[in-house]
Amino acid sequence: AAPVPLPLGPVYALQLAISYVNLAIPTAAARIAVNVRFFQRQGLPATTAMATGALDGVSGFIVQALLLGSLLLFSGLSLDVDVAGPASAAVRIVWMIAVVLAIVVVVILVVPRLRRFVLGAVRRTVHEAVAVLRGLRSPRRLAMLFGGNLVAELLFALALGVFVQAFGYSLALHELLFINMAVSLLAGLLPVPGGVGVTEGGLIFGLTSFGVPAEAAFAAVILYRISTFYTPPIWGFFSLRWLERNRFL
Repeated sequence: AAPVPLPLGPVYALQLAISYVNLAIPTAAARIAVNVRFFQRQGLPATTAMATGALDGVSGFIVQALLLGSLLLFSGLSLDVDVAGPASAAVRIVWMIAVVLAIVVVVILVVPRLRRFVLGAVRRTVHEAVAVLRGLRSPRRLAMLFGGNLVAELLFALALGVFVQAFGYSLALHELLFINMAVSLLAGLLPVPGGVGVTEGGLIFGLTSFGVPAEAAFAAVILYRISTFYTPPIWGFFSLRWLERNRFL
């Protein structure tokens, strides 16, 4: 997604470092700050870093939406939502966020100095975002961006399947994809850093819904989350220190 070539090794180390930052300082501001600093060290402005990160996030969401929609349309799977349970809580949270955002917009419009500052920042960000999007006219870059997100979804699903298989049970790839992406959607709606607790509960529920006994589902999910979420911050800490020593951050 970046408008300039980036060195593969430091970019990989950056992803590991962000896994540590996600656990140590579970806020979007911390992750954004690390990304922005990395891009600044590569000679790019902060707005370009924001635009590139947003583009990567949007492309990942598009891939998830297309996969989940295809599974719902072309298979016998269904997304049953209990409107009186977590979904209703998520809706209330969305409404609260919308009210807060509306208040913020009104304050920005009323205060002239704040309005000029925000509008200037928005113009710069939009200009950089347009420049980043222009660089995606190459079919090769588009294929790498969306293909990379697709491969990531497949690898996460296969990793979950490996742990389920270790306890003597087997699920089809499309079922694993469906469980992973549905839970990711739910965890994204709830304001819980890293989806801690929500993701584990959702994955266990998904596996048991497809016939995996609760005990095996619990053990498989805990091992899966340890390997994909709780363990990477260990080497993410050392990656962060390496990036700092080599002046990539």
